[in-house]
Amino acid sequence: AERVRTEKRSIELEPMPPKDRRLIHLALADFPGVRTYSVGQGENRRVVIAPEETNAP
Repeated sequence: AERVRTEKRSIELEPMPPKDRRLIHLALADFPGVRTYSVGQGENRRVVIAPEETNAP
């Protein structure tokens, strides 16, 4: 997450079970500067850690 924040580039993790994805989402929910979401289907579903979008003028 720190790397995503400093490099401003998304990281896509390896496919993992639902409970592991949930742990990552919960662990990073309050981490400033990043957001998480899942992509893929079934056994290929994985977490993406992305820089938080800012709408600064």
